[in-house]
Amino acid sequence: MKRGLYTQADDHAAPADDPLTGVAAGYLAMLPLLAAYEWGLAATGGARRNVGERLLTLAFEPLGEPAAWVRRALWIAAGLAAWLALRAAGTRARVAVSRVFLEGLVGAVVLGPLLVLGMALLGVHAPGGAAAAGSGAPPPLGEAALLAGGAAWEELCFRLAGYGLCFVLLAAPLRALGLGERWTRPAAEASGLVGSSALFALFHLARFSGWLGAGGARFEAGHFTWLCLAGILLGLVFRLRGPGVAAWSHALFNLGLYLGVDPDVIT
Repeated sequence: MKRGLYTQADDHAAPADDPLTGVAAGYLAMLPLLAAYEWGLAATGGARRNVGERLLTLAFEPLGEPAAWVRRALWIAAGLAAWLALRAAGTRARVAVSRVFLEGLVGAVVLGPLLVLGMALLGVHAPGGAAAAGSGAPPPLGEAALLAGGAAWEELCFRLAGYGLCFVLLAAPLRALGLGERWTRPAAEASGLVGSSALFALFHLARFSGWLGAGGARFEAGHFTWLCLAGILLGLVFRLRGPGVAAWSHALFNLGLYLGVDPDVIT
């Protein structure tokens, strides 16, 4: 069985036969972020929940208060399954998680300059507060935990689920029309990248996420462009290095912004 982002049964498998870029290693590396998110919810009273987490756990909402325990039990069970999958593949979990984290750190460092460069090339300026969330004061730990952990939920929602869904929704009809893989695969990959990035940006807006009770910003062209570019860059990281690297890149970048690190400093 081919190892990568997906199994051999999935047509959009990772190009490299590397278990460290796969879902098992990536998800296992996300567990500290998911745990931080749960702690952040407890520390802040659960007033603000991440939109990715809300979308992925809507089915549990009718359970009421026990829904939180169901959510925790499921991500812990999935972590155990990921560890067993790595063990079956002969990959040491500690090595996998360490490498995912280090690659995520590199991703977080380069994400800012690439976003600034992209905005400059498009001639768009991110409005104040969109690209930097820090206030100069030490941020509350609970808020920081929610921000970092929420990044993992957003990668699970918009990259792992959203990218795959957009890929399949275009690939299936193209194959039904008889188009070969030469045309189907690139078109489906583009659909996954652009579609998941658009969803990522849209669900950061109050108009799309308000019904979830997850807050959101009002539409501003600069902010929306910034989010779309961030989604595309994170989508490329996800596609090339796996969901874990994308999640840690996203989480550490968010924390940098929250601490007041402005990517515009490179200009």
